[in-house]
Amino acid sequence: MDKPIALLSLLSSSLLAFTVQATEPKNESKPAKNNSEAAIVLSKKQKNQCAQYCSEITTDDSYKQQVHNRQNPASSVGYELIIPEALPPRNRWSDFLPIWGKEAREAGYLLPLPFGISVVGLTQEQPFEVSKIGLEVNGEQNEVVNDLIDDTITAKNLRVSDTTYNLRFDAWILPFWNVYGLVGKTKGKAELELDVDLELPTLFLAAAGVGNGFGSNRCDSINLPFQGPAPGSCLLTTEGIPTTLHFNGTVLGYGTTIAGGYGDFFGMFDVNYSEADINIAIEKTQQTVYSARLGWNGSIGVYHGQLWFGAMKQDIEQQIAVSTPGKQVAVLIDQHASSPWNYLIGAQWNITEEWAVIAETNFAFSDRQQFMMQIGYRF
Repeated sequence: MDKPIALLSLLSSSLLAFTVQATEPKNESKPAKNNSEAAIVLSKKQKNQCAQYCSEITTDDSYKQQVHNRQNPASSVGYELIIPEALPPRNRWSDFLPIWGKEAREAGYLLPLPFGISVVGLTQEQPFEVSKIGLEVNGEQNEVVNDLIDDTITAKNLRVSDTTYNLRFDAWILPFWNVYGLVGKTKGKAELELDVDLELPTLFLAAAGVGNGFGSNRCDSINLPFQGPAPGSCLLTTEGIPTTLHFNGTVLGYGTTIAGGYGDFFGMFDVNYSEADINIAIEKTQQTVYSARLGWNGSIGVYHGQLWFGAMKQDIEQQIAVSTPGKQVAVLIDQHASSPWNYLIGAQWNITEEWAVIAETNFAFSDRQQFMMQIGYRF
């Protein structure tokens, strides 16, 4: 029922952009050309493209030097033709974003492509604590009835597992600021043990319009045993019976990310909000997810991408409904995550400048177990 989508879902707006990085400060003196630099002859097209990255008065040699100073030979993505593996600069329709992107490149930063669309899959399992229990009779709650039940209803050992698939679109508005929205589907189950030992006076049921008849007849009409003498009460008793609730629904959310880096290292902070409309909840489940990550960007053999560690907090509010015999009485359970914090370990593989794959988990040592996989395309 928690959707990280958001993460989690959520999440990919910054991770796909972890190639944001700065190189070492420019050297005022012009070093001797190496073989790879000397072998490069700028075409007319490349000379025209120089205007995207350096001032209009720079010479061809100055352009080469600026590119050389900005280029990190261990970077997972190269945008300019200074080493054979690097990609040449290209004019794209999306170059109007991010704002100040041209200035950031001139200052020596490598930026991701501004727009992204991705598919995110998240599975997780975690315990919940029950904060409040109420009773819904014939579709409505009555405070008097809820005061009467007091401690007669107990929910324990509540554990929720779910799988969520999100489609997410993001854009870099500024070189360090990303915004995104998501839509998805979720399904899972809630497992708990429910103890109920409650006497419902037939007069209260009659006033609430539940069932029909008088005394035992009213209890019979909602399939509950009767306890006399008249007018008596209907007995609602469930003790230590394992209960499994299967659920499914839709997810909508949005979020924002602040990210940046220097050299081969980066950091980011992400916050997102999502709502899930699931079939066993009286109201939409609300979730706010906060996460922070620190990591390294570079190459290890054939691997080009990012490695990071971080932490996440899931602030979840939700209410589930457990129907009792007769289907006209439901136990309402307000709950929240008992362990909102968990750590993260993740990696991104940059297949090309446009395509990337992300995986993130927390393995063990946490009450919440989760795994996220994402494939994204930038343009």
